[in-house]
Amino acid sequence: MSADPITMFAITATKTLLDIKESKKQSKIEQAIYEDKKKAAMERAKQEEDDRINDLRMAHAHNRAIMSGTGLSLDSSHFLNIQDQQTIQADKDITNIRVNLGYDINELSLNAQAAKSKRKHEVFGGWASIASQGYEYKNKKGLYTVSWHLSTEKNKLI
Repeated sequence: MSADPITMFAITATKTLLDIKESKKQSKIEQAIYEDKKKAAMERAKQEEDDRINDLRMAHAHNRAIMSGTGLSLDSSHFLNIQDQQTIQADKDITNIRVNLGYDINELSLNAQAAKSKRKHEVFGGWASIASQGYEYKNKKGLYTVSWHLSTEKNKLI
């Protein structure tokens, strides 16, 4: 025995609606996760920058301590060159940290956009599925009604 086409449509449409609702919910969760990852990447980069600046300060202080222990002038061009070279290297390191952060943020943004697009596609597909199922079951209802009338007419004759 087959089910009434209207009942079948109602069941499949309800399931599809629940799938759409779940997909929207998952989309919001995914977007929140990507935002959290972006924030974590920015905090990690900030911490790395601060650590590198602190290392530079410690290196400068260490160099000054060594130079003052030797009795040489802290205004010496060689000493100032050493300090400048450390500063230049620290600036390069900080620039690399920022470039890597930009890359990480960009990658996370692209992944978030891809996930959002995928979820939108799923939602659209769900609505399209409901529409096509409605059309299909409408046609089946016509056949079901005709076959039901024929079987009841046959039963009346017997």
